[in-house]
Amino acid sequence: MRDLLPPLRTFLAAHGLLRPDALLLVAVSGGPDSLSLLHLLHRLRADGGPQLHVAHLDHGLRPEAAAEAEGVRTTAEAWGIPATVERREVAPHAHGAGPMDAARRVRYAFLAETARATDAAAVAVAHHADDQAETVLMHLLRGAGPAGLRGMRPVVPWGEWRRGDEETRRQGDKETASDVSAPSGVSQSPGLPVSLSPCLIRPLLSARRLELEAYCHAHGLAPADDPSNRSPRYARTAVRRLLGSLTAEHPHVVEALGRTAQISADDYAFIQAQLDSAWPTLAVEQPGSVQLQRGAWEALHPALQRYALRRAVTVLGAPELSLPLVEAARALAAQPGRHMRLGPQLQLAVEQAGLRIARIDAPAHADAPQLPLAELPLAVPGLTPLGAGWACVVSDAPPAAPSPWWVALSAAALDGPLSLRRRRPGDRFRPAGGRGSRSLQDFLVDRKLPQRLRAAWPILATPAAVVWVAGLRADARFIAAPQSQGTIWVGLVQVS
Repeated sequence: MRDLLPPLRTFLAAHGLLRPDALLLVAVSGGPDSLSLLHLLHRLRADGGPQLHVAHLDHGLRPEAAAEAEGVRTTAEAWGIPATVERREVAPHAHGAGPMDAARRVRYAFLAETARATDAAAVAVAHHADDQAETVLMHLLRGAGPAGLRGMRPVVPWGEWRRGDEETRRQGDKETASDVSAPSGVSQSPGLPVSLSPCLIRPLLSARRLELEAYCHAHGLAPADDPSNRSPRYARTAVRRLLGSLTAEHPHVVEALGRTAQISADDYAFIQAQLDSAWPTLAVEQPGSVQLQRGAWEALHPALQRYALRRAVTVLGAPELSLPLVEAARALAAQPGRHMRLGPQLQLAVEQAGLRIARIDAPAHADAPQLPLAELPLAVPGLTPLGAGWACVVSDAPPAAPSPWWVALSAAALDGPLSLRRRRPGDRFRPAGGRGSRSLQDFLVDRKLPQRLRAAWPILATPAAVVWVAGLRADARFIAAPQSQGTIWVGLVQVS
């Protein structure tokens, strides 16, 4: 039997965890995989390895669950390892999902909470090479790309695994932590330095299931048996049987699928690095929305377009898009004025400037001023709130710095009180720098103002005339000349 201790020691050393001042939170179900991992780490601890803390969650879904929880508690106590053993109800967290999916969400929330409470440097789970092969095979059968075929990673940063419910559900019927395709710069735990945020580690990914079962036998360990691993209710059981049939014909198929995972992980990392380089000029992130700029979008390779859409969705905290939705969005991208739903939480609007992906519950156009009423009288001088973080300022003093959001008007040219209003049918004005009058509708289209913003775009007006299309162009008749007396400054500003 291969000695599993040296590769475990090497793994921990490579990730800076083979030291007595580090604490590993070990997820222990009581089965042969996790019991082997805990025993191996227990042996390392006696030889200057990291400190340990056991975490076990009883979901109450099986009659044996309470006895298994007590077994884990007893084992940890016998080995002198502190343990957190809890029972949590799964049903309140189902949200329409099945019990196993809900159990995963509850379990990973429990692990994250316990890791923070114990100041763990990492959370260790016992996935092994056969688990990896099953995961890759499941994703292959579903038509996954590199993101799915990379399977389970040896190390997953806190910023990804702690919020990985959606990906966990998609990965099948055995526990797998999220390896969601998040931006490489995704934030870690709020207020906590990256170096102190517990990552999730899988130190046994190179070990086979039979090796771990043999290890338990050799060391007199008595693991629990989970009958749900053989239940025909779950897709992974069928995949496990398929993998067994493939192994009978191709004895090294598990190793081959593991190599596929590694190659796909490298390919995925390269694609993400390319997207990282493009992202600053491609994407404008706002509260509840991401705008993909048209020029940068059209310059992307189709593969990067797919990953850009998925990254935008990840930034907005929504479930990952299916390939049909991604391809539908790409097909729509060349048709300004069109829009579509991207799942239950998001809306895609195709604009001249690019693609705007927004949450259905996002603040109303926080990225641009919008009038809440058909007409809004202005305080002159003074500040008039518009809502959604915007206000209109009227002053006799110029702003600190020039901006398209400010206009200087001749008080003598104005023929009545100022107000902000929405556009009206038949509106015309004389754009400064142009010839003659123009339809306001045609002007907004030519300026490529997104259709979603036109109806409530603020128009500065007197009772008889359009004075200024905010942020875009003023009527030439009302602009103050350098020598004008009684200049009025009007600006739209963002306020906290």
